[in-house]
Amino acid sequence: MSQTGARGVRRLLGLGAATLGWVAIASAHEAVIPANQRGPVFQRYMKRWAHSLVNATGGCVFLTPCSVVPAHVGPRIVVANHRSPFDIGILLSIFGGHAVSRADLAGWPVLGMAARRAGTIFVDRDRTESGASAIRAIRSRLQDGASILLFPEGGTFAGDEVRPFKPGAFSALRGIDAQVVPVGMAYDPGVEWVDEGFVQHVLRVTQRPQTRCVVAIGKAQHPAARTKDTAEQLHDAVQTLVSEARSSWRDRFLTAQIPA
Repeated sequence: MSQTGARGVRRLLGLGAATLGWVAIASAHEAVIPANQRGPVFQRYMKRWAHSLVNATGGCVFLTPCSVVPAHVGPRIVVANHRSPFDIGILLSIFGGHAVSRADLAGWPVLGMAARRAGTIFVDRDRTESGASAIRAIRSRLQDGASILLFPEGGTFAGDEVRPFKPGAFSALRGIDAQVVPVGMAYDPGVEWVDEGFVQHVLRVTQRPQTRCVVAIGKAQHPAARTKDTAEQLHDAVQTLVSEARSSWRDRFLTAQIPA
């Protein structure tokens, strides 16, 4: 086995061990505390797990100089561009909360189990009823004061162009006093998940010496009155932040050489 292949295997084994350990410890802690304390305790463990996921896969995350992580003081939706499954781990490590993800994640080995345990909201974009169910789940979590991590492009794409946002999920905000937080992410070129299977993508990325991602966090804002306007408003904000993140990436790493 090559050196890069061995690196990928070691990291995947580390990721699996960290995931199983996190689930076991969190479950044991929850079993001995009152029900009303389990949510916050679970969130603390999940953020630690997300940090370990990023580290175990060779990820290095940097915030732009102007980025400030807003305090979680009520229901919010964190909205970002989508380039890789690793986006979820990065945002969970920063914000906590519950991700909205593709339905087949639920069946993936180890990570699928962790995703279910973390309260991930699964949606099959090819089934209308699945989308409606996801919107109800998002709304229910927001009413409980949770953070929701949303990727409204509807898939993963290469490059820094942010595709038009699908507005459906934003209908969950109606009548709820929630905020939306735009986020832009810029990776090392070649990290994006396109035209390859999930396992192939994960192996390819974990074999890299490191995978760097610059994150730009915008100011929390209130959604527009109309769902369509909210989607357009956030699309423009995320595009601006992606450009900011890429500019910061260039300032930091333009002369560095990281194998694809």
